Amino acid sequence: MNKKIIFTAGGTGGHIFPAINLMKHFSKKGYEVILVTDKRGKDFIKGNSEFKSYIIKADTPTRKNFFKIFFTLFIILYSLIKSFIIIKKEKPNLVIGFGGYVSFPISYASKFFNLPLIIYENNLILGRANKYLLSIAKNIFLSKIIDKNFPEKYKKKILITGSILEKRIINYSQPTKKNDNKNLSILILGGSQGAEIFGKIIPPVINIIKNNGYNTNIYQQCTTNQKDSITNFYNKNNINNYVFAFDKNIIKLISISDMAITRCGASTTAELVHTSTPFVAVPLPNSIDNHQYLNAIFYKENGCCWLLEQKNFNEENLTNLIMEIIKNKNKLENIRKNMKTHQIKNVYSVIENKIRELI
Repeated sequence: MNKKIIFTAGGTGGHIFPAINLMKHFSKKGYEVILVTDKRGKDFIKGNSEFKSYIIKADTPTRKNFFKIFFTLFIILYSLIKSFIIIKKEKPNLVIGFGGYVSFPISYASKFFNLPLIIYENNLILGRANKYLLSIAKNIFLSKIIDKNFPEKYKKKILITGSILEKRIINYSQPTKKNDNKNLSILILGGSQGAEIFGKIIPPVINIIKNNGYNTNIYQQCTTNQKDSITNFYNKNNINNYVFAFDKNIIKLISISDMAITRCGASTTAELVHTSTPFVAVPLPNSIDNHQYLNAIFYKENGCCWLLEQKNFNEENLTNLIMEIIKNKNKLENIRKNMKTHQIKNVYSVIENKIRELI
């Protein structure tokens, strides 16, 4: 009989993408894989219909008034009961939690079936669900060492795995790029949160750069309602552009870009680092526990990016930064060299070896 693993993750990209990537790996290795997520997470696996999945409605009691907390606790109790039913039915050999409050019920329920639990943290600060699960987790997989808020007594459970990215990104080979002092290709990644301000600030900046005698190729992610206006602006000003709300082949855009301007989700920044793509980090200011800022600071301190906080993200500052980069393309090459020291290629074998020890 094949070994069976339940993967559970919240419905945001930073939680669900590592789960899906690892599910694909273990499925190909002959394991039976099951995903437990929420409605948002369900949308991400439409292209992977071969994976069995369960939807759990969960919530968090934080930042709520008394009556909402009472209702939330009822939802959590219901999700725990449903988790017991799922585990009893599926009889898995292992549970892996990837964070997000929907991952808590099934992860916590594993304790009562004496199932080994692994939790994975993608960010540089422990997520709240993962923090509550430290005591019952058999191992804690980290994409990077966490210096803050990690209890000393649980550090013996840590395994640094690296970021669980798509294999084509982990194995990506950056083509040699020639420095061209008159041309620059820029990829702009706003993600599902925060692309709107990029659509307001960046197009005028690119036009200023063009009027200073420099050519740019722009590949810009935006919100759906901004797409026509941004495209029209670039076309009107004769700026080469591809404006999109979503593109499945993001690695193609990365391969033809000299640099990126991006929000700082853990998966996005790790993808840019693994493809040796220098970036301007603009962390989302209201990210939970300020995790985007911590991601940005980590890479800035390691010489992998420039940091421009949103309070300073304006036309003047961005124009000056890009002009500085254009005039000294060696800065891009130096960052690419620094990025190579943060590219962990054996993430899947490290994880698989540890899981074989447990089951």
